[in-house]
Amino acid sequence: MTWIIVAGLTGCWLISVRLVPGWEQQGWRALLQSAFGFVWMGFGLDIVVRFLMLSYNAVEWGDYSLRLVALPVDTVNAALAYCWVFWLLVSASYAIAARRRTAGPLALVGGFNVELAYAAAPPMAVMCCVLFYVIDTPGRVPMTLLTPLAAVANLYIIPAAVVWWDHLRRPGPWWRVGGVHLLVLLPALVNAWRTPYRESLAPIFFVPLLAAAFAGRRPQLRKLLPAAVICFLVVSSLVSAYRRIKWDNTRPEEVASEVRSAGVMGWLMGDFGERMSRFHSFDSMLLTVHLIPNALPYSGRSVLVAPFLRGLVPRFIYGDKVVVYAGQRFSTEIWAFDSPSVRENSTAAIAPSMPGDLYDSGGVMDVVLGALIWGALIGLVDGWKAHVPAFCAAALTALIATHCAMSIERDFDHEVAGLIQILLVVVVVSGVIALARRRNTNLSSEFDSSLEFKPRGLDPSLERS
Repeated sequence: MTWIIVAGLTGCWLISVRLVPGWEQQGWRALLQSAFGFVWMGFGLDIVVRFLMLSYNAVEWGDYSLRLVALPVDTVNAALAYCWVFWLLVSASYAIAARRRTAGPLALVGGFNVELAYAAAPPMAVMCCVLFYVIDTPGRVPMTLLTPLAAVANLYIIPAAVVWWDHLRRPGPWWRVGGVHLLVLLPALVNAWRTPYRESLAPIFFVPLLAAAFAGRRPQLRKLLPAAVICFLVVSSLVSAYRRIKWDNTRPEEVASEVRSAGVMGWLMGDFGERMSRFHSFDSMLLTVHLIPNALPYSGRSVLVAPFLRGLVPRFIYGDKVVVYAGQRFSTEIWAFDSPSVRENSTAAIAPSMPGDLYDSGGVMDVVLGALIWGALIGLVDGWKAHVPAFCAAALTALIATHCAMSIERDFDHEVAGLIQILLVVVVVSGVIALARRRNTNLSSEFDSSLEFKPRGLDPSLERS
């Protein structure tokens, strides 16, 4: 029965790829040009592929314990069934919501052209580097300003994607770049320096790749997949080493000595089991279904309403935004349920997975409603984005790519609110730019009209002459 459910889940996931806009014309490259494409890839890695990995080795590729192996078969079947229901409803809701005839609120983005991107890219990169540095410094920024400043800091991706799109649509080798193309990616390095996570470095790879896809370049899958695996191993190794230096106070000399002794390949591969346990959404889903509601009651959180309050209402009005993140609760109550010492001393927030977070809040009904909401939101973004210029679509896709790709392994509240905040900031900033450009145009027209020569008081014959 387990493998029958897996076959149905896998088939549903594979068939849903046809919902990706442009799939019939572009094939797999269309995945890089839509929000649904990144959500589709994230679900495949975190749920479908992850189940196959755990079926082969649930100890070394899990979390080095026997708790996943010891779970009842009914728990595994129920978790797979809930994931199947979640993805089926996400796909159905997306198919309906993506049918947009206009750009909606994203029409304001159309006022952002290539010339403005080149002019704004250098100062925007510098300003965002400063913001990333200030945001991560304790006590520098009031809590009420933390979310708005973080959203503004990530806007460097928009001019960066437009600059790279303009470069890659021109004939010639893509690697012949100028200083501005490297400068616009500098905020990603600063963000990774302050907050060492893989998603902080992801724009360095996503921005040129997505710009190439929207510019008409046709990357080959046989080259892209090995390059993606190598980039994943390199980034994972760098982030792990830097975390030891930053968080564990390990001396850089010790890390360098370990790299020399292990060799380049040994250092990149590291602990292979740890690398393979990176995508652990299905692990989280299994533990959630196993413990709730048998050992723990449903949390009863307003997970379907809270994201809209967090995304639309400022923190100085809605103060509970500080404490609604579900990762800390999941790490202590569910992930470390069978380990009292870890449960009492744990300070890290572990991703609960989106379907698992919905199930934890109220059971199957919350999974159904949450899937419909998430699919509709992704569909609106892709539907609106289809009616903006290509460089604007590239910028918007690059801005939300990592957010959508990692959505399945995050809690529902955090992901939905985050996407709403991103769209809200983009619309507000685009509206301000449109108003400023219109005002400058009006002032320029008035100035030109004031310079027109209009002779007055002359003889009519002279005027005719």
